[in-house]
Parts: sequence; structure tokens; C-alpha cells
Amino acid sequence: MWSNHPVTDSANLLSVLLASDSSRVIADGEVADITDLRTEAGRWAGHLTSRHNRGSHIGLICRNDLSFTYGYLACLAAGMVAVPMNPLSPEAERRRDLESVNLAEILVGPSMESGLGSIEAVAGSVSITVLFAGNAAGTPLNVMTEAAAVDGDDIAVLLFTSGTAGPSKPAILTHRNLRASLLSVRATGVDFDSAAQATIAVVPLFHVLGLNVILNLGLAVGATIVLHDEFDVSRLLGEITEFGVTILAGPPNMWRALSRLDAERSAPLRQLQVSLSGASTLDPTVARTMRDELGVDLREGYGLTETCGVLCSGFGADHVDVGSVGPVMPGVECRLVDADGTDVLIGDIGEVWVRGPMVSRGYWNDEAATLRTRTEDGWYRTGDLATVDESGHLSISGRTKDLVIVAGFNVHPAEVENVLQSHPSVEAAAAIGVVDSATGERVIAFVTVHDDVDSDGIEETLREHCARHLARYKVPKRIEVMDELPIGIAGKLRRRDLSNPVD
Repeated sequence: MWSNHPVTDSANLLSVLLASDSSRVIADGEVADITDLRTEAGRWAGHLTSRHNRGSHIGLICRNDLSFTYGYLACLAAGMVAVPMNPLSPEAERRRDLESVNLAEILVGPSMESGLGSIEAVAGSVSITVLFAGNAAGTPLNVMTEAAAVDGDDIAVLLFTSGTAGPSKPAILTHRNLRASLLSVRATGVDFDSAAQATIAVVPLFHVLGLNVILNLGLAVGATIVLHDEFDVSRLLGEITEFGVTILAGPPNMWRALSRLDAERSAPLRQLQVSLSGASTLDPTVARTMRDELGVDLREGYGLTETCGVLCSGFGADHVDVGSVGPVMPGVECRLVDADGTDVLIGDIGEVWVRGPMVSRGYWNDEAATLRTRTEDGWYRTGDLATVDESGHLSISGRTKDLVIVAGFNVHPAEVENVLQSHPSVEAAAAIGVVDSATGERVIAFVTVHDDVDSDGIEETLREHCARHLARYKVPKRIEVMDELPIGIAGKLRRRDLSNPVD
């Protein structure tokens, strides 16, 4: 077990997010400075307090726009619980999510007005209000002096997990959890104060990376925050230059697209002070290209919805090897343990267990799921597998649920995927285990290949490539070329959407 120095704080999160006079949020050319943010948050907090009791759950179904920002801050100011939801969810998923969180009202962004019918169809008796500047009812609050007093353990947000391997669950994030996470980033020693900061959100704000690592952190350091609803390389590069962007965090598919740029076109990226890949595992080839060819010191972070998004990163480290997510953040206690709960040795694979003030206490109205992931002495079982080196830097190896057992031997899909992605024909890869009558399970893989690659005969080529780098039982029995892998809106591979044939 090892840890960095503790970080704790129980004050209201809103007092941190709206403290800086330099904060501003920009979306679709519309600018909200700190006065606008405080004013609209106060108006919508007044709207909420005139209708609902403190602690009520308020749904937010918005794109990456100013409406989301106003509604989110208003929930905090009113002492209510923000419940950000995927605006693109299909009806069945939205119905399941709504039934799990007992909403008092749903605030919908103007860009969702055309889809109101589909929301109303599953909302039942829950009231729906279209949120835009100046549209709030009730008496406005002065959010700097009249915001609801909260305890650190009061719930600030119910944030749905990504659901890449099964149905999503609403994780409980308190004011203390979210503020401790921001303080942890501050404690890494990164200088956010000596110069103006700016960042761009290409990750949806209903995802923990977008909400906490980009929006919350951006507000806390007084940054300019530019919201993008869709990822576009040309627009991103132009706004990095226009707004002097210093912090850029996004999923691996964003960085993959940027790694294909030539040195001249990628020049704006070299002004970044913090470049972070998160949400899922970064292809080491992409990291090396960004560092060695484009001059961008891209770091890989690791975290979960249940930990407010950041558990490890190379923020404050002088150097982090490609493939490593760096040291644990200040305030995080971490263990790597085997199936018996015994700490593993340096270099051995173990499940990541963590404790700290940024760790959720569980899932809303799901005691069984909470108990499955918590130990009696307070450790959160992440379900992720990792190794740690002598410097205390972690490398993520995969998920315990993804582990494939072939004739009694463990196969970690990430190892197979890294080998496949090292072949020059392969753009991206995914490996899973399927039932096998002879060996219990076998490995199969799915790849996408570069546009100039002829896929005829590629399976045998890739199997031979794997055979040169992997033990025989790890070599995929089948490799299927796909037009694209099933990637969720936040950039995570949706393994549950891959085929799972049975012999």
C-alpha cells in the first residue's frame, strides 16, 4: 500500500466554482462571463427553490451548452442534486435511468426542444422546463451570499457510470468528493495561477471527465471554458489559437485524430501546458507520436465516475513512461491486490483498490452494487487491473470482468490489443473472451485498419504478428475487421456491443 499526502475539505463546492472573477464559458459563439454565470445560476436556483425541497433530484438533459452550465450551478446553489443525463440516450435507456433516480424536475436545453416528445414519453408526471437565459421563474438568489448551506456529505451530483460492460448506475458524488478531487489536482503542483488558463470540452458534460476534470476544474482555476458539442479537428485547432488554450483533456479517439496531423498543422498543440488523455486506455503508439513527432507531452490519466474522474495522472511528475498513468493523486490511498485481497509485489498484476475523500460512498438506491464494490474497512474495489513500478507509477492492464481464462491461464485483453495496435496496418483493436468447449474460453479480436490497407488476408497476417509477440494461448483464434469499433459518446469501448459467439 502507498499513498500521497491527504487532502480533505467539506465546504460547499459552489463557493469554489464561482469564486474567480476571470471565469467564463463560451458555447456556439455565445459568451457567459462570471457575472452572467452567477446571475443565471441565481435565477434558476430561485426557480428550483420556489418549486422543490432542498435535496430534490433535478435532471439535466442538455448538450454541451450554456444551459447545462446554468442548470448545474443552480442545483448546487439551491442545495439540490444535479442529475446530468445523456441527451442522445435511446428511449428504453432513458426510461430506465429516469426510473432509477426519482426526479422532481427535468431541465432541458434549447437544443433538445425538437426531442421533447421523446423525453415526455418516458418522464411520466415529472415536470419538464426548457432552460435558457432569462427564462427562470421565482425570486432569484444571490449565489455568493444566499446559496444553500450544505454539509460536505450532502449529495451534489448523481452521475451515471459509463455502462460499457452493463447497465449504467447513478454514482453518489458529494460536495466533499468533488471539492477534494479539485484540491487533489491543485496539490500536484501544476501552476494554474501565474497565467490565464483556457480549456476546451470535447467530452460531454454528463460524463465525469467533462463535468469534473474540465468544467469544474476550469471554473475553479478561473479559466475560459469553450464547450464543443462535436469533435472537429479544424475547429479545435483554431480555438486553441484563438483562446490561448493551455489545458486540453479528451478521450483517446480525439488524440488519435490529432496524432495524424503533420508538424505544421499541429503547431497550436505545442502551446498546451497540460495535455491529458482519459476515459479509456490510450494506444501507446498515439502517445509516442504526440511526444516524439509532434512535441506534445501527452499524459494519460486514470479515474472512474466513482472517484470523480482522477485517481492517477502525470500532472506533477517530471516524466511518465508511455503506457503508464503515473502516480496516484495527492490524497489517494491505493493498493493492488490479488483474488484473496493480498497485496501483490511490484510488477505483478493486481486489482486496484482505493480510498480517499474523492471516492463515492456508493450507488443511489442500489445497496447490493455498493456492497459488492466496498470492503468493510472502506476500500473501493475498482475492478481494474494494474501493475506498479518502483517509482509508484501505475500501468492499467484491463478489467477484472474482461479477464479471459484460457485453459486455466489468464489473458488480459489490453495486452492482446496493444500487440495488435503495434502492427502498422491496425488503427484500433479490441479483444474479448468467448466460451470454448475445449478450453473454457478463447480470445477473439476485432480491429479497424487504416484506409490504405487491403483487408484480404489481414487476419492471418495479424495472427502471425500476435504469435511472434504473445504466448500461444493468448493469440486470438479469430480476428474480424470492422468498419469501426463500438465506441461510446465519451470515447470508451463498449465491449458489450461486440459479438460473443458460443461454440
